[in-house]
Amino acid sequence: MYESAYLSIKSMGGKIIVHDLANKQLHAQMNKKLHGKILGDRSKLEIDFKDEAEGGTNMAIKAYPLNAVGQKLMFGARKGVVETVLTAFYEEVEKRLTEN
Repeated sequence: MYESAYLSIKSMGGKIIVHDLANKQLHAQMNKKLHGKILGDRSKLEIDFKDEAEGGTNMAIKAYPLNAVGQKLMFGARKGVVETVLTAFYEEVEKRLTEN
């Protein structure tokens, strides 16, 4: 799951900020552009992975918009940008998991 998430972020043009496999954390900054479409805001994804008893893995994602200097955008964010990024991320991860 971790590898699929990492590769998905890279394929979406994101920048890995935290890559901590030991603590099962992956943080990424996503650009204003996604698959050639301009979204208008940057986004940050903070992903924590947790192993399940059945052998699977859960992803807990905290996602929010960023301003031009990489700080959390508290107001003025464009509607739907973070949701669009999350939807694309889930689709990428799902595609990678079904291919393996």
